[in-house]
Amino acid sequence: MMAECDFYMTLYDDFIKTKNDDKNKVLWKTYKILDLMKITTENNSNGFMENGLRMIMLLFNNYQIDSYDLNSFDFSETSIDKKEELQIILKTEFI
Repeated sequence: MMAECDFYMTLYDDFIKTKNDDKNKVLWKTYKILDLMKITTENNSNGFMENGLRMIMLLFNNYQIDSYDLNSFDFSETSIDKKEELQIILKTEFI
C-alpha cells in the first residue's frame, strides 16, 4: 500500500503539471480520485481516503498555481555546488 505522504507528494506534483488549464485540472481530479480508490480500502481506519479526497477537492476548487510552482525544481537533483551555495544563504538568513 502506498504511503500517505507519497500519495500527497505525487498528488501535488501532478497538480502542478496541469498549469492551471481547466481541462487538465478536471482530468487530474478524476484520475487522482480513481488512484485514491485503488490504494485505499473501505475499512481504512486512519482516514486516508477521506483526507485524500479533501486534499484533491481543496486543490481543485481553491488553488491557483503561481509562477513559483511552475518554475521550481527538485532540490535533490541540484548540483553539489548549488546546494552548498544555498546552504550558506540559508545559514546567514536564519542564524
